[in-house]
Amino acid sequence: MTLTLAAYKDHNSLPGDLIKYDEELSPAASRILESLTGISDIYLKQFSIFSDPNRVKHPKDQKWLRKFRAHPEERVITVGYIALVNIEDFNTDATYFKDEIIGELTREGYYEKIWAKVTDIPDLAFDHNIIVLEALKYLKKELNHELSSILLPKNFTLPQLQKLYEDILGKKIDKRNFRKQILKEGSIVKTKHTTNTGKKGKPATFYQFNDTIKETVK
Repeated sequence: MTLTLAAYKDHNSLPGDLIKYDEELSPAASRILESLTGISDIYLKQFSIFSDPNRVKHPKDQKWLRKFRAHPEERVITVGYIALVNIEDFNTDATYFKDEIIGELTREGYYEKIWAKVTDIPDLAFDHNIIVLEALKYLKKELNHELSSILLPKNFTLPQLQKLYEDILGKKIDKRNFRKQILKEGSIVKTKHTTNTGKKGKPATFYQFNDTIKETVK
């Protein structure tokens, strides 16, 4: 599982935008998501609010903000949303990166979208590392069959499923116990398809989620 970041030179941050005066939160989140990714009508959930008065006061952050705001010293309150996006559906020509300021920086090669593994997040601007940790806490709490089915392809192997759980939970899971429990609860069903790696050894079986089951391994 990976996380999308906005990179300005050596200044990485989570992507986002300002809410308009006449917008409510949910419509604003949907608008910003589509402008960032070119995608709409996907999993999008509010998970926390970040309101520390000093969260944008670091000199390095202030220098960066001056490129985008007339009053960079003003207080900023961030409402965090999680969107689960298939990286293959991500539109690299999304409208956000055609914004007058962002677009100019992008064309000059100073601003770009990058992907980072959730297990290896770099140092981020403002309090964005804290936001990432809170987002992962939320996913851990919400991790279930329905959420897993969004993050995995329709057909997946047991190692892929276990890797997803390990990434979100932030810990290694015993292979034998995981498989025993996940198969016992019936949340996934075996398909007739297997991997064809061309290597020696038994090919891995593909599974699909059982839509009638909502339980999961914690």
